[in-house]
Amino acid sequence: MPLRHAIDHHARQRPDALAVSISGTNLSYGALFERLKRLHAALIELPHRPRSDLSLPPEARLFAVAIGNHPAAATLLPAALATPHTVMLLDPQWPAALHQRMLAKLPPDVIFCLSSQTALIEAAQRLNIPAITVDTDAFETFLVAPADLPLTSPRDMFMVGFTSGTTSQPKAFARARHSWRASLDASRLAFALSEQSHTFSPGPLAHGISLYALAETLELGAAFHAITRFDLADAHHAMATTRRIVAVPSLLAALCHGTPQEQVVEITTAGAKLDPALLAKARDFFPRARIHEYYGASELGFVSLNTHGRSSSSAPANSVGHPFPHVALSIRENGVEVAQGQPGTIFVRGDLAIEGYLWGGRKSGFRREGPWATVGDLGKLNFDGSLTLLGREGGMVITAGHNVYPQEIETALSEIPGITTALVLGRTHPSRGQELVALLQGDTPLEEIRSQLAIRLPRYKLPRRFFRASQWPLTSSGKPDRATLLRWLEEKDGRLVPLHPAS
Repeated sequence: MPLRHAIDHHARQRPDALAVSISGTNLSYGALFERLKRLHAALIELPHRPRSDLSLPPEARLFAVAIGNHPAAATLLPAALATPHTVMLLDPQWPAALHQRMLAKLPPDVIFCLSSQTALIEAAQRLNIPAITVDTDAFETFLVAPADLPLTSPRDMFMVGFTSGTTSQPKAFARARHSWRASLDASRLAFALSEQSHTFSPGPLAHGISLYALAETLELGAAFHAITRFDLADAHHAMATTRRIVAVPSLLAALCHGTPQEQVVEITTAGAKLDPALLAKARDFFPRARIHEYYGASELGFVSLNTHGRSSSSAPANSVGHPFPHVALSIRENGVEVAQGQPGTIFVRGDLAIEGYLWGGRKSGFRREGPWATVGDLGKLNFDGSLTLLGREGGMVITAGHNVYPQEIETALSEIPGITTALVLGRTHPSRGQELVALLQGDTPLEEIRSQLAIRLPRYKLPRRFFRASQWPLTSSGKPDRATLLRWLEEKDGRLVPLHPAS
């Protein structure tokens, strides 16, 4: 059902039930629905900005949010899901200059920000965009007497998101309501969700995995928990009353400290592949939990799923699982499907993908071929129907005339005991074209790494150089920061230590 009807239903049936808690600031379903009506009334009082950049119904406004996990997000983010208005999600970790460029490219009708974001406020003022600071009295003053929430159309846009993909300039995309309605139907079944699936998501609400978890939880009538910034004590306090966790692997690893959490029965993770060491650690720390590991993309939605039980998984460890419910996969090359087991570009057919980018992406990222859509990821369909990722178009390394996909090597490295993190890059080489370089965290000796890889991979896929990283930089979404690691490699940064055979 549309989320507006779901929240209305829960507000009528259980008005005092907890809907959202962010670091101890709580909203019941009754209070949330009332605040949504007050925010809707305030937004429709804003002057209508004629725009050719985004198609919105006359009663809808585009509002930007750059507040991270401030408690005001408990009102602002559900507003996009349950009212006719559209949210523009700005990552608060972006530099000020990038915020300003995004505002100039797609001016919202109003922006909600923090009083400390002075450069963003000044940029909004220059563009005649009202800036409402949510950490002052301005936000409560902005809200007006409640107005009834109208029906929303499935084809209307509810969110403008940004993805950097393979470029440094974010690409903007708009997502229609019907795509998340279809996703909610699919994930409810796939993740075994119920009205008791009280959920904790420790990551930034500006990122898709946490925002989607909020939508899932509110539709069910369960309680959603978040924290303003990551702190292990606060995280454990939030986990104490939840049955489900939604987190990228790096944050899931950060949670696995202290006393095992037996009340957690479901975990959903995405954004990077779980390495075997983290999977084993999570199984021990959450002994009653099933771990749902999915592969997807902001532009595509869900693609595939591997569910890990206590001692077995629904798909092979070197895969990213079987196709998600309601999703069909095709591995294609030059518009033609390749044979099973052969590498190619992963295409998806289903109701979950966006229509396209608002800007950018002409040479990389999302594209369509008829009913099929792709973000340029490469993979192969195994004979058991599972999907193996091989990398991204343009990320293939050609070394000594051989085409090599780094992710295949990263998967093999992650299976070696003692290696906790692995990343493989291609570096220019005078005679080979490119040479394979492995960056690792872990204490496994080099001789053991090489002997283990020799069992798993042909000779031409073996990295020629190995480095141990004393630090592991991550992007704001919790993924390995390849650009930073490559720069460290080229600059011979001391945080990358060459591995040599034992003397």
